[in-house]
Amino acid sequence: MRFIQSCSYACAKYLSTQLNENHEKRRIYYYGFQVVIGAIVKGFFLVSISFLFGALIPALIVAAAFGLLRKAAGGYHMDTYSKCIVLSMTLFISAALIARYTYPYWTEWSLIVLIAVVFAISIPVLIKWAPSDTPNRPITKPEEIKKFKRSSIIYMVVWLLLAFLTLHLEIGKYQQYIIAASFGVLQELFAISPIGYRLFSKISKGMDNIKVFSR
Repeated sequence: MRFIQSCSYACAKYLSTQLNENHEKRRIYYYGFQVVIGAIVKGFFLVSISFLFGALIPALIVAAAFGLLRKAAGGYHMDTYSKCIVLSMTLFISAALIARYTYPYWTEWSLIVLIAVVFAISIPVLIKWAPSDTPNRPITKPEEIKKFKRSSIIYMVVWLLLAFLTLHLEIGKYQQYIIAASFGVLQELFAISPIGYRLFSKISKGMDNIKVFSR
């Protein structure tokens, strides 16, 4: 989105001027402001749209499960904020709606199977492909690769424990949150896989035909 870039540039220019920093520092500030402002905009859209659909809490859980694992595992990035916002909102809110409106049909055993399957899928995927870096965040040092891979696996172990703990608390009350968290993890696992990269690349190229997404 052009206004994110404009706001980020204005903020970076002001900060670098006030601190009497050079152009390289301004570039770093610009990227940082883009991340922060972009996250605020995505958060606004996520809260607003999911609230209208009555799926605010599941949507936040999907985003949290996805985002926390993404910090360690990385994954595919769209080349513009417009594409990123549209794709992430579509995936997060779709998953949240499924969790919100299908949870009465899930039994305790089916949730146990879901949790177990997600965890079983995650370990080989993370071992093989995490961390998945980007041009803005290259990860090439062996020690960094080991650190992020280890962090992502630890995250999944914690996720597994929390999921079973939540299931144990009260079946019927929290299962939509377990489903939402499972979908969030699955989306992130897909985002670091070669299949995910190919699919999202095709989606990105398709979006280029729509003028607003090329900005």
